[in-house]
Amino acid sequence: MSDQQLPQKSSDQQLGQKKDDTPKRFIEKGPHVIYDTKTRIFWMKKDSWQDKGKFFNWHEARDYADNKNIRKIGGFNDWVLPGLQEASSLYDESQENPGKGGVTLHLDPVFPEGAFKAHWLKGDTSTRRPRFDYSQGKESSADEYSFGAVRLCRKDAVVDNQRPPRRN
Repeated sequence: MSDQQLPQKSSDQQLGQKKDDTPKRFIEKGPHVIYDTKTRIFWMKKDSWQDKGKFFNWHEARDYADNKNIRKIGGFNDWVLPGLQEASSLYDESQENPGKGGVTLHLDPVFPEGAFKAHWLKGDTSTRRPRFDYSQGKESSADEYSFGAVRLCRKDAVVDNQRPPRRN
């Protein structure tokens, strides 16, 4: 058999590395931020419980977001409480991440262990506010002064790759 008939090895194979064509969904962007390539949402790596070691009611969760924006955490000043669609996009039944108190959360392991299970969502004007439970994968509501946590998010900027038409 001549050299031309032998299958060519890729540089990864030559180095003994396994090539993984699956791109990562979650990418760490510094010490405080994780980017979701599927939804194009930036997330705080830690929830407020992990960050501050205390629970927040819904109003305190909003103040927490304001304080993160003032400090420009991750270089951004537009952190918000997520909506139901954003929060539920992190829930993955196939993932197991140990939460506070030994509860199993269904979050990717890129997020640190020890998060609280019930996270505040942006809500309506009633005295009951929505939360998302990462142990059960469902929305619930609680009194606005109940304890909980929040994982802030922000949307990626929309990039328009189209160039304006050239003028002759």
